[in-house]
Amino acid sequence: MMRRLTPQLAILCCVGVLGIAGIAACGSSSSSSSPSAAATTNATVSSGTSSLATAKFALHAGLAFGAFHHWIYGPLKAGALKHPTSNKLALAKAGLASLFVYHELKLAAGNAKNSKLLAPLVAPLTAAGNKVDSLKGSITDGSVSESDLNGVNSQLGQIGSTASASGTPIKESVPSLAQLTSSSQSS
Repeated sequence: MMRRLTPQLAILCCVGVLGIAGIAACGSSSSSSSPSAAATTNATVSSGTSSLATAKFALHAGLAFGAFHHWIYGPLKAGALKHPTSNKLALAKAGLASLFVYHELKLAAGNAKNSKLLAPLVAPLTAAGNKVDSLKGSITDGSVSESDLNGVNSQLGQIGSTASASGTPIKESVPSLAQLTSSSQSS
């Protein structure tokens, strides 16, 4: 279950350790109490926090985008979400994915708040998450409209473009069915 997430967690931990090491190095190398030394230390602390938030944003957004496209949007385009009696498994997976996407978009929005570059994405991330959450019932019963999901797909595309323009490209990562299940239990 954790094997798919392990490389991402390792990268996240390395970013955190490097950020902490950078903060410690700044504090120990300057014995001066001049205002410029304090400003440099504060800038480093802020930058370390921002880079960690950016890395976490990219991780959560990538998982949300991957889950949406693999478990919801792709099956809809293939026609698997249109017949509730013949595609119960696809509908159940899409329902779990909608919970997962909502959860991951909330986490990504929380991380975007902590980054000056990504702060403008908080409202679009929240709106996309709320839209997916509101569509959960219609996704699981097979009555979701293609235009609704096209709208969510468009919102996610705009978020991805804005994030890339800010220097934080979002790489989609498809969560396993076990990850979808464990996330829905923690939500």
